[in-house]
Amino acid sequence: MKKIKTVHLPSHGRIIVISDIHGELDLLTDLLQKIHFCSLDHLIINGDLCEKGSNSKGVLKFIMDLSKRNENVHVTEGNCDTVVEDLLEENPKLMNYLRSKKHSILKEWLDEVGFDMNDGTTIKEVKEILAHHFSEEINWLMELPTAIDTEDYIFVHAGLEDKDDWRETDRIAAIMMPSFLEKSHGSGKYVIVGHWPVVNYTSDIPSNNPIVNKEKKIISIDGGNVIKSSGQLNAFIIHRAESGDTFSHVHTDHLPTCQVVKDFHSEAMTGAISYPHYQLIPIHSSEHFTLCKQKGTHEQLFVKNEYLHQHEDGTFRAKTDLSCAQISVRKGEVVSVVDNTCAGYSLIKKNGEEGWIPKDVLSPVKEPTLIHAG
Repeated sequence: MKKIKTVHLPSHGRIIVISDIHGELDLLTDLLQKIHFCSLDHLIINGDLCEKGSNSKGVLKFIMDLSKRNENVHVTEGNCDTVVEDLLEENPKLMNYLRSKKHSILKEWLDEVGFDMNDGTTIKEVKEILAHHFSEEINWLMELPTAIDTEDYIFVHAGLEDKDDWRETDRIAAIMMPSFLEKSHGSGKYVIVGHWPVVNYTSDIPSNNPIVNKEKKIISIDGGNVIKSSGQLNAFIIHRAESGDTFSHVHTDHLPTCQVVKDFHSEAMTGAISYPHYQLIPIHSSEHFTLCKQKGTHEQLFVKNEYLHQHEDGTFRAKTDLSCAQISVRKGEVVSVVDNTCAGYSLIKKNGEEGWIPKDVLSPVKEPTLIHAG
């Protein structure tokens, strides 16, 4: 790993870490306002500014401007941000990517200059157009460090290889390593990563909140924004003090909200289905849920009937990642609604955790209100 930036963090104040924005400018600005971000804070954007969301160019411009005005704003590269590297290297696979993806910063830039791709458009042609009009943005992305090294923390998008010298981590591993929380490192510092949605790690009640593993000295903060239907954009906050650092987090999402109108105490339903363990064996069906054994883990889970799909060969699979838990709520609480279309029960998110509650526990759903950037 060649691009490592050394940053000195103050002994007092807040260090705010946000990763995996994925082109969601409204969520980013809403989150910064929610945490009352100011120039005294240190802000680390830990990779994946771009791709998947609807306003990658807006996110890029916002963060570029913010980092120019505030020397306390630092940014690392994520695997999605390296799409400009593929452009400059004229990677022939990039044209298929652009034609198959709904959202990409490259497509947004092409739209801005009024260029329409067709079957005959070549990668060289796209490169020449975008390098001419957006050279500043491309160069800025290309120069982003792979990791930020501080006295007590290392910020890197995906993870570090377990080597004697963590700096010898391969760059591709640093920005694309899967499930880093299940691995280890020898840096001696806390390593803060995004990239891998934290909900993939949870097995009891699915949670999108940051995970702090003190034993491994790994902090994983990707809330699955854009990637998961229940995803959220997390701000992980390090509160620096002489007595020692403490942690907190705040999140925002696009989900509608509603109020709980009566108490509900969850039954003994826990667990989750996530990639790649979608294959299921039904054991017993009821009106709303089917008890299934999950192939690969052999866990028994209650799967909402609408999410259970039978293939032509007779096998059963979950349609997508899914909470199989119920969650307790109290009258007056406001919760986010993930899915209100199923019979009898609604899938909700409360304080970042996902679970099912009876429909009659909720008031009518309210659409979310976000503060839109100009």
